Amino acid sequence: MRALFVVVCACVLLLSAHHGISRAGIEAGARTTSMELLVFEHPDCTYCPIFRQDVGPSYQRSAPGTEAPLRYVDIAKSDIGALHLKERIDMVPTAVLMKNGQEVGRIAGYWGRESFFKMLAHIMLMAE
Repeated sequence: MRALFVVVCACVLLLSAHHGISRAGIEAGARTTSMELLVFEHPDCTYCPIFRQDVGPSYQRSAPGTEAPLRYVDIAKSDIGALHLKERIDMVPTAVLMKNGQEVGRIAGYWGRESFFKMLAHIMLMAE
């Protein structure tokens, strides 16, 4: 399974380089890919800052982070009904992988960095 994850990450990195996706474009909030990882959070959430600290920086530097830029969404200030989610957000943080504006899969709650990346690899395979 780990070997498959490495191969997928390498392929994503090569595709990202081929399509000219830049870190500057991601940081500027530009939509340079058809995929995006939305992380729903709330100001009263205990685990949201932990997720940001443990996952955010490493995700943004990873191959999946290049393929699906990360965007945090505060459920207290956003109209999440305007997004095309399969289900409502019942728990925060919740990471939702979107492709072409549609939900592909989600990770509800925070299970630790290693578990997050394993679950995300499975969801990204579903997005292909």
